[in-house]
This record gives sequence, C-alpha cells and structure tokens, in this order.
Amino acid sequence: MSNIEQLISSAKTLSGDTTVSAAGIFAFKDQYLKLVGWGTLGGVAGGALAGTLGDAVGSVEAMHAQRNNAAQKRGFDGYRVLVAVGATEIHLFDWVTSEGASKLYYSIERASVEVSIKKFGLSRHLYLKNVTSAETLALQGNISPISSVSNGDKTVLRALKP
Repeated sequence: MSNIEQLISSAKTLSGDTTVSAAGIFAFKDQYLKLVGWGTLGGVAGGALAGTLGDAVGSVEAMHAQRNNAAQKRGFDGYRVLVAVGATEIHLFDWVTSEGASKLYYSIERASVEVSIKKFGLSRHLYLKNVTSAETLALQGNISPISSVSNGDKTVLRALKP
C-alpha cells in the first residue's frame, strides 16, 4: 500500500490527528561504514552458498540486517517507518510491507524539530533533530519516478522542507 490517500488515512486513524496532509514510507538511513562490515559477512555467507548470486543476495541481506539493527537500537520493530506530517506534529509508525502500519511509535511537535534534507542520488536523507534532547533520527526516502513509494515520500519532503 503506497497510495498517498491510503497512507494519510492510516496515519489519521492511528494517530487521531485529522490534520495529517502528507505521508510516506521511509527507511532508516544506511550507515555506510557499518554496512561494509555487514556486507562482508553477508557476502561471505552468500558466496559460500551460491557463488556470485549468493554474494549479491548476501549483500542485500546484510543491508537489511544493518538497517534492522539500527532500527531496533532506537526502539523500532523494523527498518521501515511511515512518516506522517500534520499541522503541528510529525508522527512515526511501524511499516510492514503488504500489511501497512499498525501502531504509532511516537509523535513529536513540529516546532521542536529541526529538519534537514540532503540529496543522495534518487534518495533523500531526512534528518529530524529534536531541539530539546538533541536526538537525531536519520531516515532515507526515495524520489525515483519508478519507485512505488516515491510519491508519498515527496509529499513528506515538501511538507517538511525547511
């Protein structure tokens, strides 16, 4: 489910915030130095199983493992999150492919968040910094025209553009 209207509807229902006007599916930002280590492990394991194809599969699995590890350290169940933007709050929900969102992790007042967006090819790195606690959440979205999630991600990026 990556239809913007469905994402917004889910976010409104789960958060109770009827002002939600943008919603998109984001992933935890890759930590590239850590990804090298995870990728080496995944590539070795995959290569031992099935040669070159195994190397590729192992590397993709390593990327997901690194993202899941980062997400779990922050209290999230998985590496994908639904980000929804309301008039006064930003909401973060769980996201399970083919199932959607089922719970609200937390909401934060937009006034207490410093937002920065960095270009990275057809991805955008979204940094949400809580100005009170100085804690930063780094996410990545997709703006590729062939991506099924790009339209929702673009609405969130426009809504949060500093």
